[in-house]
Amino acid sequence: MHGARPLPFAAVAMLIAAGTNAQTLDPSADWRTLSTRHFEVHFTPALELVARRGAAQAESAYAQLAGLLHPPRGRIDLVFADDVDFSNGFATPVPTNRVIVYTTPPVSTRSLRFYDDWLREVITHELVHTFHMDRARGVWRLGQYVFGRSPWLMPNLYSPAWVSEGLAVYLESRLSTAGRARASHQRMLARAAALSGDFPRLNALSLATSRYPGGDMAYGYGGMFLAELARAHGDSAIRDFVERSSGALIPYRLNHLARQAFGVSFSDAWAEWRDSIRASVDPLGDEPLPAWRRLTSDGFLVAYPRWVDAASLLAVQATGREVPGLVRIDAAGGVQRVARRNNVDANVAVPGGGVLFAQLEFVDAHHIRSDLYLERNGDVRRLTTGARLSEPDVRDDGRIVAVQGVPGTTRLVLLSPEGADLTPVTAASLDTQWAAPRWSPDGGRIAAVRWTRGAYADIVVLDTAGRLLVRLTSDRAVDGAPAWHPSGDAVLFASDREGSPALYAAEVLGRDGMPPAVHRVSAPALGLDHPAPSPSGAALAATSYREGGWYLGVGDLRLGALAVARMPDEASPPDPVPESVRAPSRGYAPWRTLRPTAWLPLIGESASGRASYGGAVNGGDVIGRHAYTAQALLDPRDHEHEWSATYRYRGLGQPVISLAGSQEWGRGVIVDSTRAAIGTLHRRARFASLAAALERPRMRTHAFVTMGGEIEWRDYATAPTPLLGQLDPFYASQPEFRSFVLSTGFNNARRPPLSISPENGISLAARGQLDWRRGVSGLESRSLTAVASAYRSLPFGGFAHHVLAARLAGAASNGRNAALFEVGGTSGSAITLLPGIGFGERRSLGVRGFPPGSRIGTHALVGSVEYRAPLALLHRGVWWLPAFLDRASLSFYGDAGSAGFDRLIPELDGPDLIASVGAEVATNIALQYDVPYLLRLGIGVPVRGRVRSGADAAQAYVRIGASF
Repeated sequence: MHGARPLPFAAVAMLIAAGTNAQTLDPSADWRTLSTRHFEVHFTPALELVARRGAAQAESAYAQLAGLLHPPRGRIDLVFADDVDFSNGFATPVPTNRVIVYTTPPVSTRSLRFYDDWLREVITHELVHTFHMDRARGVWRLGQYVFGRSPWLMPNLYSPAWVSEGLAVYLESRLSTAGRARASHQRMLARAAALSGDFPRLNALSLATSRYPGGDMAYGYGGMFLAELARAHGDSAIRDFVERSSGALIPYRLNHLARQAFGVSFSDAWAEWRDSIRASVDPLGDEPLPAWRRLTSDGFLVAYPRWVDAASLLAVQATGREVPGLVRIDAAGGVQRVARRNNVDANVAVPGGGVLFAQLEFVDAHHIRSDLYLERNGDVRRLTTGARLSEPDVRDDGRIVAVQGVPGTTRLVLLSPEGADLTPVTAASLDTQWAAPRWSPDGGRIAAVRWTRGAYADIVVLDTAGRLLVRLTSDRAVDGAPAWHPSGDAVLFASDREGSPALYAAEVLGRDGMPPAVHRVSAPALGLDHPAPSPSGAALAATSYREGGWYLGVGDLRLGALAVARMPDEASPPDPVPESVRAPSRGYAPWRTLRPTAWLPLIGESASGRASYGGAVNGGDVIGRHAYTAQALLDPRDHEHEWSATYRYRGLGQPVISLAGSQEWGRGVIVDSTRAAIGTLHRRARFASLAAALERPRMRTHAFVTMGGEIEWRDYATAPTPLLGQLDPFYASQPEFRSFVLSTGFNNARRPPLSISPENGISLAARGQLDWRRGVSGLESRSLTAVASAYRSLPFGGFAHHVLAARLAGAASNGRNAALFEVGGTSGSAITLLPGIGFGERRSLGVRGFPPGSRIGTHALVGSVEYRAPLALLHRGVWWLPAFLDRASLSFYGDAGSAGFDRLIPELDGPDLIASVGAEVATNIALQYDVPYLLRLGIGVPVRGRVRSGADAAQAYVRIGASF
């Protein structure tokens, strides 16, 4: 789904500091740049035609939006990328206005399929975000004059997603004759919710919801709702609302701002709109097909049904409790999960046994491609690598037809049964896109979806050379999922030509020179898709939408008695093909986007305990090749200034190179033989480090290894000065320490949408460090820390799996300067609440119920076992607060740990052992409306080692983030 949510608050700052973008970009590629009046347009050579057309469309969209909203400040960086085989876009106002467009068209994505020109639509959508997020008035603008373009001072970053995404969806539709606010898919969601009596509350439209269809709710409902407000009050009211929210001192007072702009609060307008939808929706009458039987009951998503014999089908299913997988479904409704899949795409039985399918996978750290795989007898063989193939179908002789992604568009291709000899069937054009090819029963024809400019997504039939034989539909409806009748005389398909997705059959050949007749197959329904006629032609399987997702059903297919379906009215001719920008291009230069555009004031504590003052800056270029952070704290009294700086370079692709440097001060008291204080020891430490990181991301696993070195220089001084000569010579030697660090990790745990915990996998991490002191033989110290976690789902009841989780963490060090490890405390995640104000910390050696440092040693070992169970699906906002509650779970745990100085593995039954039991209630909560966190409320009860540790009989706590 394009129009990715602009990330607020510290999330933006962290992304910019890391030099990353919301999605994958390859910073090592050969990037080019061209300039227009308002944009710096960046692209790789393969995307030059797309970028030149997109640049012209961006200028046109800018001109239209400038008549509706206040224009943004400065130039906009517009990036066209082709690194992933799915559709998306991203916009951010910090550190500069930046828009990234991924150029794969969404011709097969339900919620995005209704578009006049997809490239124009996604550019318009993201530019709306830029116009909206850049706008700042009043105290916010004053703050930006002082501190720059800080994410904390962007008032519209505080908006919920249903406002920001709804505004973009409304205007993408307002400035075209298509778009999501006009699409039947969004209306289907609202009608289904109204019929079920579970229409969502306005404060439940969070990107963090696990309710189907997830974040699409904020886009669809938000777009339709703002379109209704604009219809009732005019575009000027929309602009007025944006202007008021851009200057509101308290940006969370949405109802107050709405009353000022629209004359009605959002809450009241939403209730009125909800009631109007309820009143307009008639209860469903007949079932979609005669003798209709629902075969699945889990909801969420099921797609691409294909008959394998007269009594069973294959389909891809994602239930929310499970990650996507291939299932075999019999006519009685028995569902057997056959295999896991990375995403939802076509799976088809092949001659001789086995299943051919397409799925997404990383081909390197920056590119996600869709390729073909063959699964036979439990073994999976990858047929193509980086070929960008999806929606395959197989002929009786094994010949494959599939959709291939090419820069900015799609085409149809043929392949041999082994995935070789790729031959294009259709030409690649930005004005024509292809989807869902299906072989005819005789193997001589191909039915497919062909999109052409102006929102014409039609069903056509081609021969094997790509010549058009017949155009079965010609209308501004979303037609899709063609499937041949076994006779070869008709093609069944899904279409929203009558207002909601239903099933139709088109005669392949017209009679007496007339156009092919189109018959309606299904009765009125909320939504139907993916028709699949049985081998005999007597039955028809299809997916049917109800509140909560898609289900698979089957009914009788009776083509002979069907009436000819109403054809939708033809629309006016589409806009002419847009012009392309002809400006010369040049090599990409990162320097303009690297300069800092904001600074954050800092107040710290000096080594003497007094206040120190300073600031921090960060930045990164638009494609993420360079990133840096720098901060300094000045000590005005003792001049013990502290600073740090980091730089990261991703221009090699792999590895990622990081440089860092810092200076810090410390103080200690010097005492004489009677323990009386006689002076102060000042320590200045300077650090420099260099590291290289290799990453291996995959859809199911993630692995990394980082290696690097660090040098530490120490200077000591005393007050009074002569005391330095009386101390150990070490302090006058200006010691230099050198370190080598190696860290690695692996994770393959699953996270289905409804999960309460990682499931069915492991997480491993280890870090080793060697330290030397210059001028001293032998190692100064060595240390190793390692953490292993394992998760296993249990087949018990509830909206999600129960999970048994276990964790073991250990640390050891030795040498002259051995590190000390602390056991105890409660682990969580560190988050930034306000600039300079944080909450929480991560503890590798935590034992809940005990204070930090309950045990200290050069060797430590901690273990945990936890049982996690789902409690409730909440799916609700929290009154007027900018928060959303989604899933609640309960866990029971036991923790134990020990630390010591004389054993490699600490004694687990000796006096150093501490142990606790406890329980936690966890809630998946979205703060700032849409940013997900895990909130844990727990109690830990020490059962061993309490008295020596000074622990209470029980300790209650609140943490953000998982325990492990």
